[in-house]
Amino acid sequence: MYKHGWIKVSAATPKISVGDLKHNKDVILSILNQTASAIIVFPELSVTGYTSSDLFYQESYIAEAKETLKEIIEETTYQGVYILGAPLDLYGILYNCAVIVKQKKILGVVPKHYLPNYHEFYEKRWFHTGFKTQMKSIKLYGKDVPFGYLIFEDAEQGIRFGVEICQDLWAAYSPSDDMSLAGANLFFNLSASTERVGKPMVRRHLVLDHSRKQMAAYVYTSSGHFESSSEVVYSAHKLIASQGVMVAEYADFDMDSTVLSADIDIAAINYQKRQDSTYRDMHMLIQNHYQFIPVVFETSDHYHFEKPLNQKPFIPTVDLESEIKLANHLQTFGLIKRIDSLPKSSSKIVIGISGGLDSALALIVSHQAMIKLGRSPKDIIAVTMPANATSKASKSAANRLMEALGVTRFEIPIHDAVDLHLKSIQHEDKDITYENAQARMRTLILMDLANKHGGFVLGTGDLSEIAMGWMTYNGDQMSMYGVNSGLPKTWVQLLIDYHAKHDYQHASDVLNHILKAPITPELLENQDTEASIGRYDVNDFILYHHLEQGADEQKIEWLIQYAFAMSEHEAKVYVKRFFGRFYSQQFKRQTLPEGPKILGISLSPRGQYRMPSDVKRK
Repeated sequence: MYKHGWIKVSAATPKISVGDLKHNKDVILSILNQTASAIIVFPELSVTGYTSSDLFYQESYIAEAKETLKEIIEETTYQGVYILGAPLDLYGILYNCAVIVKQKKILGVVPKHYLPNYHEFYEKRWFHTGFKTQMKSIKLYGKDVPFGYLIFEDAEQGIRFGVEICQDLWAAYSPSDDMSLAGANLFFNLSASTERVGKPMVRRHLVLDHSRKQMAAYVYTSSGHFESSSEVVYSAHKLIASQGVMVAEYADFDMDSTVLSADIDIAAINYQKRQDSTYRDMHMLIQNHYQFIPVVFETSDHYHFEKPLNQKPFIPTVDLESEIKLANHLQTFGLIKRIDSLPKSSSKIVIGISGGLDSALALIVSHQAMIKLGRSPKDIIAVTMPANATSKASKSAANRLMEALGVTRFEIPIHDAVDLHLKSIQHEDKDITYENAQARMRTLILMDLANKHGGFVLGTGDLSEIAMGWMTYNGDQMSMYGVNSGLPKTWVQLLIDYHAKHDYQHASDVLNHILKAPITPELLENQDTEASIGRYDVNDFILYHHLEQGADEQKIEWLIQYAFAMSEHEAKVYVKRFFGRFYSQQFKRQTLPEGPKILGISLSPRGQYRMPSDVKRK
């Protein structure tokens, strides 16, 4: 289960019976033969049960475990990689091991590094640490098998995974910390974790933070209450995290086996690693020499995602309200700092109001900034500049919003000035020149008003428009500060909806009208932006996966088909249009005004995104 850099992984908790190895074999085989994933991990000592205690001393028990492991390998029909926990006697010393297998071949064996020997744990009674082992290979079933410090690699697909066992995760310096510096981007943890009140939260934060600091995905599973409960109860907590984000989690106590599966974007992880200079600088800190074990993940013709792809990936799925508040604070205090940096004589805000989404949000942020500064909303000079194509609805919305916020209002029609200008250059057609003349006339008026009234022009364009180049060069592209430049259109809509329901309920009618109205620059009659450049939610989806996840055109076409139930042809149209505009419009971004970064990406030429205007991408 691998395609376009996505790999499906699973974490299993089998319904084992401690000491009953035949039963354990049957349960493990049942899970393997019914799971469709590229890699599946089982709990620590899953062949025997973690709580086998002094049974681990018995020669017959260790031999039976070894034979059971062999039978699982020979009998399974599972085609991917699976990771089992088993005790192995190596030259008279017992190790707690992870055995990594693919298609009846043992790829390698990784011993547990850190053996807990406190509270309810007594592992040093039976096992020896694999920390700093000198063994590179062992004999297993008559064959030489890699052992010790191993990273499993599909070099063609850029997949490099490592394995650690239970306590290794909790150590101050985990094996996975070291493996991540050596290039591993995916980790699996076989655990038998005892449960208690408060521990699930600790475990959750631990897995999340490992995936974040290691710039990797982390797959964790535990053995569940099927272990002996003579003194403690064991957790069935399963977690799958990627780069500090919880992708999937399951923590219930069940009467039967459970499997948690999720999709991991390995290519996105590699993209982030290539950008991170801190990660590169830390390579010198690698403590161990790793054997890289080759493994091949075949591309799936019929890959399916475990859950629907998020159509609005810029929008957080956890703690949404607190994230909305933070975004609002970043906009507001970014603007406050800009106002504070200016002389009092030139610190009024001059802003064009169209009755659309972007100018509505910019006006609300301006209002918040002035209130926090203890200044009058009258220090905001809001200007409507209707032209021939301006509708009564948008003009009415602009005036209603300005009145609700108590700002200084101007209405300056531009149709006569535009007509005179076009006549002076002998232009009569209603084409791109006609459209851009209106945008530049509005910018000219705003700039001159700023001079006249002692203020600065606040830009309203958002990140989606900046990405698509949906702005007029030296028109609405230009201002003294772009307060919306860090937010894509889907976020602009989200924030306006939030303001309408909270701080600006008195203006909710007009804000809801603006939210529902078609998106249009109104430079021509009946103009519809999304009819020209496509739906903003789809374009934002493309922008996210390209800039945040590093996806190329082919991969994004595939993702769009899944996310929006589009045909291959429709997806190709969207991707071709987006990338055609994205690269050809870079010249407009090179001279963008300053503005606050709000999300993980920015298209500022001074901040995050570096690209020459004459780059050629086809």
